[in-house]
Amino acid sequence: MGGVRVTALGGAGAMGRATSRELATNDAVDLTVADYDTEAARELAADVPGDPAVREVDVTDDEDLLGVVERSDVVANALPYAFNLDVMEACLEGGAHYLDLGGLYHTTLDQLELDGEFDDAGLTAVLGIGASPGLTNVAAAMGRERLDSVREIHIRTGAKGGGEGFAYSARTILDELTMEPVVYEGGELRSLEPLSGRETYTMPDPVGEVEGFHSIHSELATMPETFPGVEAVDFRVAFSPELVAITDALMKVGLTSEEEFEFEGVRTSPREFLVAHLDRQPKPEAVEEWKSFRVDVSGTEDGEPAGYRYETVVESRLDDWGLKATAVWTGVPMGIAAAAVGQGRALDTGAKPPEELFDPGAFLEELRERGIVVEETRAG
Repeated sequence: MGGVRVTALGGAGAMGRATSRELATNDAVDLTVADYDTEAARELAADVPGDPAVREVDVTDDEDLLGVVERSDVVANALPYAFNLDVMEACLEGGAHYLDLGGLYHTTLDQLELDGEFDDAGLTAVLGIGASPGLTNVAAAMGRERLDSVREIHIRTGAKGGGEGFAYSARTILDELTMEPVVYEGGELRSLEPLSGRETYTMPDPVGEVEGFHSIHSELATMPETFPGVEAVDFRVAFSPELVAITDALMKVGLTSEEEFEFEGVRTSPREFLVAHLDRQPKPEAVEEWKSFRVDVSGTEDGEPAGYRYETVVESRLDDWGLKATAVWTGVPMGIAAAAVGQGRALDTGAKPPEELFDPGAFLEELRERGIVVEETRAG
């Protein structure tokens, strides 16, 4: 086909399906859907434009992974974040650009250490380009362009609908709920208790009023450095009350503990067993859902206090894609970004977050063309 060779790694998974569908509609992309589940990948490939290739891959097999990477100009990694560093290393060896959906702070910090190696290789690695992290970073960068200086960035997410159960990797969701969140206050990073900082806030219709809390997130790994002079950055997420209650109960009885023990000759931990069990359960069917974020960026403009708010609501695409909003607002941005990187439209090389790699106005316009509209309002 002669286009940019983009491999959607985990491209038939819960989030990767939206990335694959976005890339399949791009005439400039020669898409490969790489997944361990080749049956799901073939079904997806048969249902999208462009006749994408399908490749079976076992990412725990270094040789197999490298074989996929070497046939790619760009690898859009939609796997759980535990695989991020392995895939990045394969991209360095195989000479491919790299993107992922975020590393839940700690893994992102490790990934940033590869900045120099990617830069030396003339490659770009985009660290966290889903909805959050991803669009939240791009929105904050838009606010930075409007202001003379940035003092505070506050990020809030919320949802309505979506059904029950774990919509994506159980390990990732449990980590978001049980790991100590990090906030940036008074120019210093600070760790808090899980599920702390509960706050009721109102998101755009139809999401409405939700209760959120601090959660570990990759925005905190980069924004204190990429927004010079910023004094406060925080992130709150509002999962469904039912999911929070379930996780709270699991924590109280120790089932999220990583302390190993031996049971009937098998050495494991409560958390390892729990994750394995939850990931064996069928994923919830695609149902109507609305996902929303709000990013407030404040500072000074023309010497006066000012601020900008960025909000979006993304709806499920059931009729054409058969996907919930969670997948749509996560996977589409990575598809847009993968094409941009492959076409040389990234602003830099190296391993960096989205706020350093994309023109925010241009990126938000591409989203608008796909029906994901981030509204900007001025305050102050």
